[in-house]
Amino acid sequence: MAERVEYFKNWRNYAEEICRSLKKILPDVMIVVFGSVIRGDYASSLSDIDILIVSDKVGDVAWQAKMNLYILSLLKSDVTPFEFHYSSWKDYEEFYKEFFNPRIEIRC
Repeated sequence: MAERVEYFKNWRNYAEEICRSLKKILPDVMIVVFGSVIRGDYASSLSDIDILIVSDKVGDVAWQAKMNLYILSLLKSDVTPFEFHYSSWKDYEEFYKEFFNPRIEIRC
């Protein structure tokens, strides 16, 4: 439980770390954090930290599963409250940008 609380207290640091690491393999990446952590109405024991990974190099479900494992290996934990979502830039601009409000965009 203490580990989950730590993730929620420092969600921005983790999101920035994820962004910097992904930048090495996805040069056009942007991270968007949305949901209860941004609204401030989360329960660290129940909620997740929603992260949208925006890149034109986003692949299929198998590719996304590999990316999830890569990110979890960076965090050195397979038990985190992060939930990863993926979008192309076009889909982000045409849909998600309006749908995920409030949100924080992290460009690295």
